[in-house]
Amino acid sequence: MHRRRKSLPALPALLAAVTLATTACQGLHGEEPKLSRGHQWIRSHPFWISALTQNGKLYEVDEYRTAGLNTLLAWDPRPLLFQKSVDASFPIHYHIHQNHGETVEDYVQHVRQLVQKYPGCTGLLFYDEPRVPAMTKVRDVCQALRGAFPHMLVYSNAMPKGAIRPAKYGFGADAPSDFYAAYIEQFARVVQGDVLMLDIYPLGQGGGHSRVYFETLTLARQWGLRTGVPYWVIIQAYDHGGQKRRPSESDLRFQLFTPLAYGFTGISYFTYDPALGPGLIDGNRKRTPLYYHAGRANLEVAHLGRTLRFLTSTGIAFVLGRHTADGKSVENEMPPMPPPGPWVWRDVKRRPRQLKDVHVAGRGQGHDALLGFFEDDQGDAYLMVTNLWHEKQMSAAECAQTVTLSFTPDVKQVTRLARETGEPEMLVVHNGSLRLRLPGGTGDLFKLGSGSFPGLPDRK
Repeated sequence: MHRRRKSLPALPALLAAVTLATTACQGLHGEEPKLSRGHQWIRSHPFWISALTQNGKLYEVDEYRTAGLNTLLAWDPRPLLFQKSVDASFPIHYHIHQNHGETVEDYVQHVRQLVQKYPGCTGLLFYDEPRVPAMTKVRDVCQALRGAFPHMLVYSNAMPKGAIRPAKYGFGADAPSDFYAAYIEQFARVVQGDVLMLDIYPLGQGGGHSRVYFETLTLARQWGLRTGVPYWVIIQAYDHGGQKRRPSESDLRFQLFTPLAYGFTGISYFTYDPALGPGLIDGNRKRTPLYYHAGRANLEVAHLGRTLRFLTSTGIAFVLGRHTADGKSVENEMPPMPPPGPWVWRDVKRRPRQLKDVHVAGRGQGHDALLGFFEDDQGDAYLMVTNLWHEKQMSAAECAQTVTLSFTPDVKQVTRLARETGEPEMLVVHNGSLRLRLPGGTGDLFKLGSGSFPGLPDRK
């Protein structure tokens, strides 16, 4: 990789502009929005990085913030959680359990009493993982909360794919064959949250990740884009009492940068304090190794997130390395459970004209890369390249891979938004080729059109 460390505009756009239908709904400040309510919120707040927290005695704002977290996700109305956050002027998103009321007005009054005593809430999550029969109630409560608290983001959280029976999601005997896809569609269309959020915990006791991980992310992206709302994810930071594995550094980065390439604009950890095993801290408030991995990675996510809040995902694609099967090297072996639709980058209809080829140098199962294509409001194009290789008990450095981008002769340079500093830097393209050395699970964001990165401070 060849660099000139200067802040300057990038080169011609890779992708043609696409139009994303926006949702007509109440604006956060009463105006008629051009963007959905959720998109207005994320553009006016820092990229959302949070961690589910339940124990007020273990929670200290400075320590939480040092892990790179910028918003408390208070899972219960514990006074200490709220008081400590209010005293530190630290923003709160509050999860409202369905047992805190029976009628719509009950939930509104519950929140009103809480925020009057503890101001500082900027978001409300109502009803975790609702099944299909509960979704109408979730919608009605969310609509009432938006009316009562117009400055707050209001949303729910969906289940991930993985259950083998449709009853888990609330379907009966007439369930569709692809019942999880039907569940996410129902969640998006019926609940109508300001963001489409789901949780997925893909790291089992073995290596790699669950077979349904990419499909779950793909469906969330699909319905977020179709309904014109941002989409968020809760990631795994626990071991479920040994039933799963605690994420390694490369595992954690895989869970952070893969959603970024898909266009996710909010990420929460499950969990900060102990729930199903230690989270970022243990029951004695001792920092786990994951705490330090998160602090470093979250800073990079926040740097990229300043711009990603202003971009629209226009495509995703896999670039496969050389896998090993039965002792033989095999080109283009399919990854576990590829998402619906074209997934090899050459098959993506909106693939960039200037991008001629992408090559992953590594060999072995999981030695793949992910491309995310984006555009901003002006139609300028962006490319994110993520190294998908991660493994249990392996660091990001141990899973580093070289990805080579080949461009048409007219491309002489591109501009990278440096995740380490948050500053734009120009990279020289030599003989049409740009080699990237990416740590395990980690991605880089590039602009391939003229102009500055949106969301960055004006340096004029």
